[in-house]
Amino acid sequence: MRIAIVYQYYQGTGAPGHSLIYELAQFLAGRGHEVTVVSGETGYMQRDTPNLPWYRRLRREERDGQVRVLRTFTYSELHRSYLGRLLSFASFSLSGAVGLLTIDKVDLVLASSPPIFPIFAAALVCRIRRTPLVIEVRDLWPESAVQMGILKNRTLIRIMAWMERRLYDQSARIVTLTEGIRDDICGRGWPANKVDVVTCGVDFDRLYPDPQGAALVRSARGWEGKRVVMYFGALGEANNIPVILRAARSLRERGDVLFVLVGDGLRRQAIEQEVAADDLANVVVLPPVAKHQARVYLSAADVCLVTLKDIPLFDGAIPTKLIDYMACARPVLCGIRGEARRILDTAQAGLGFEPDDDRQLGRLISELLDDERCRERLGANGLAFVRSHFAAERMRQRMESILRMVAETGSGSNPAADGLR
Repeated sequence: MRIAIVYQYYQGTGAPGHSLIYELAQFLAGRGHEVTVVSGETGYMQRDTPNLPWYRRLRREERDGQVRVLRTFTYSELHRSYLGRLLSFASFSLSGAVGLLTIDKVDLVLASSPPIFPIFAAALVCRIRRTPLVIEVRDLWPESAVQMGILKNRTLIRIMAWMERRLYDQSARIVTLTEGIRDDICGRGWPANKVDVVTCGVDFDRLYPDPQGAALVRSARGWEGKRVVMYFGALGEANNIPVILRAARSLRERGDVLFVLVGDGLRRQAIEQEVAADDLANVVVLPPVAKHQARVYLSAADVCLVTLKDIPLFDGAIPTKLIDYMACARPVLCGIRGEARRILDTAQAGLGFEPDDDRQLGRLISELLDDERCRERLGANGLAFVRSHFAAERMRQRMESILRMVAETGSGSNPAADGLR
């Protein structure tokens, strides 16, 4: 197959945050497909703009192994404000669509959302060139922004909702990251046989328990003798970091407990200011680390946290960090209802708490830190569960099967028949 992937934040394992599209692109190229990625210039978690004059950033090509990468000009200050983020989306919507037009016609385009604006522009190009489109939905826009209170302008909401409907109508297949997202889309009228679930997965040669690496991190960071409670991931509006800071405030008298937040995002500066203003000596905020370093940092934690804002839409969310924690055999405290909580409970890999209940979180942290056998049992359960249910290789094979059917038929039959579900 000749495949074009449109994703604003294409990045390798050397960059912070997840690299799901990178891993999928490399997998598909390794299977003999011709893969071109049309991407912006920055990562979703950290600014990384090349030191080039603007006219040399309009369009440039790279080779990433067997994958051709076409990078187009993108406004890079997306973490400064919501306006900066909107400018980043708008710039890639224009430059990415033009970039997609400049490559030879492909068998299909896979576009990953959010953000929705560049995907809508890519869909227009697909319509012009009569190319089948597969859309991967990781988050429901605009509904998630509306429920978080970020998006309030009714006109803009109507426009984005119209764009979402047009995208789903045009797509040959819709691939969702969770069952909750699938159920929401199908509940609004799109046929179930058009929507597939392909969850995130784990590469077990990269993420695994690493006690030796953990010891090095603890020594290098001065965490020896500390009980480390770690949050690892985006520091955005949706991530509900305030509940962690309130729990840290309640445990500040325990001198052995250290809260470590590793990541970046729109709320990072405000979080650092709150930590400084409240003199929270038991909280450390670290910059994001490369994917290949995630294993040693997660293994250095005694307990890991996963939190999201308490809105109905997040009942259908599965943060990748939850799976990553479990792959490193870390016990998890989960402040998310719905699908994430069901995974945790089924795996018996940790304990849940009410999303905004910092007192409950603080109590559970204390209890877990004082019970080493329980932590070991929960961690081992989580590792066994992700090995059985979240192997990345299997997820990529499933995505390849969906793409192949679209390329062969223009729409794809239900891939349940291929036995990969």
